[in-house]
Amino acid sequence: MIAQAAAGSSVALPSGEFEGPLIISKPLRLIGKNTTIWAKRSPVIEINSNGVSIENIRAELTEGSINDVAVAANVLAAAKDIEVLGGVRGFGAEDGFFDVPRAIELGEFEADSVNTFTLAVNVPDKTEIVCGIGEVSFSPSVLTAGRNELTVTVSGISAQTYLYAEVLFKSKFTRRIYLTGRPKTDVPKAENKRIYTAPERDFSRAALPEPIGTTDVISMTRTPDTSLPSLEMKRGQRVSLSQYIGSRFEIFFTCEKPQGYEIDPYVFLLGENEQSFGDSGLVFFGNERSENGEAVYFPADGHVEIDLAKVDFRVRKIALAYSIYAGDTRKNFSSVRVPRVSIRAGGERVSFVMEGLAAEATVVAMEFYLYKGEWKISAVGAGYKDGMAKLCNRYGIDVVDE
Repeated sequence: MIAQAAAGSSVALPSGEFEGPLIISKPLRLIGKNTTIWAKRSPVIEINSNGVSIENIRAELTEGSINDVAVAANVLAAAKDIEVLGGVRGFGAEDGFFDVPRAIELGEFEADSVNTFTLAVNVPDKTEIVCGIGEVSFSPSVLTAGRNELTVTVSGISAQTYLYAEVLFKSKFTRRIYLTGRPKTDVPKAENKRIYTAPERDFSRAALPEPIGTTDVISMTRTPDTSLPSLEMKRGQRVSLSQYIGSRFEIFFTCEKPQGYEIDPYVFLLGENEQSFGDSGLVFFGNERSENGEAVYFPADGHVEIDLAKVDFRVRKIALAYSIYAGDTRKNFSSVRVPRVSIRAGGERVSFVMEGLAAEATVVAMEFYLYKGEWKISAVGAGYKDGMAKLCNRYGIDVVDE
């Protein structure tokens, strides 16, 4: 099915189990339906083409360590609702260590009572623990990246019951473990019984596993060079985003403006043909968050936050615009002094003063775009005197300017 699919198309995978490895070398959207891909050796799924998205698939490494790679992305790729038995590579923080046993055996414990167990685990990123059995709880239920001490509380289970629970550790990927135990009436209560201790790890970035082979890919997973001075961009200038910023950053707009002027930001998420993904592809005061959370508008101070690690795989460009609130055609940027865009990641890293504006009521300030797998910034500083409607129409959003 995958071999016969056209590049850029969607493939609905059948349910069932299929032996890998699966190597994807063209842009595709793979959508599983209770689909498991398994392999004895790492990796189970390997992605070697930009524009790949995998969804609703279980990738299972049947032999080796739980940290051996099950899903490897050597280029920019998107993964949604993927369960892995094994590690991952090419997905930023998710590439770190996941030290949780595949099965946790509680042993015997007192029936119809409250029993507590402790364990130490390592997780690569923020992780939520989900267990569908009400008599079993985990504290904390949300883990931070790195080492975590956990308490498992088991309460009110009768001696006629055998405990078997499936527990999900959910970050950007899902890992499933199995919890078992035997309640009995003639055994002592378990009080903070130690059941697992993960190995001590160095969680610095330098300690992460080295990628296998070459990856020319994802500027958004690299660490920016903070030794570089902040950059003051000029109109028409283009630079590598990873040099200065990284994957997550905030954008602020400042200016000197006449009383009564309202200037609002608009963020457009655009595909290959510079068309928005419908109304959900526009983030502004009427839609403060994109579907995946890659763009968020904060009305309290008007700034915008971009997280490239969450970008939908179809997004090839993010356009940032500012528009004077409609209602008075005489209002334009000729009356706005020093309109300045500031991009911050821990501190200001990039700025752009949009000089020479005149009759424009709406201005595209900057564009963030993918070029050969790398995110770049373009300082645009040009716009439309006709207002926001014309820009929306250009990007495929139907708006009538009243």
